[in-house]
Amino acid sequence: MQLRTLLFIGLSAAHALVAWIWADTSTLGPAIAATIYGPLFVLDAIKLPVFGGWPSGGWAAPSLLGWACVVLFWAAIWWSVAVLLARSCRR
Repeated sequence: MQLRTLLFIGLSAAHALVAWIWADTSTLGPAIAATIYGPLFVLDAIKLPVFGGWPSGGWAAPSLLGWACVVLFWAAIWWSVAVLLARSCRR
């Protein structure tokens, strides 16, 4: 397996693990929510249906398209970081 693939899997797994473990904490909870809702607000501004129904008194849950967009957004970020790290390790 190539180094960039291993780095991508490691970075993605670390992101998912941090989000899963510390999502309910008061310190990292808002930051983790921002990693989900930040890209969705941009896509919602261009009228993509990334949110499901609007629950009263709370945040709207992402739709299936919204979750797919979040996963693809962060996959692109972590793949780019992995490529840059792999290139710097080769030299």
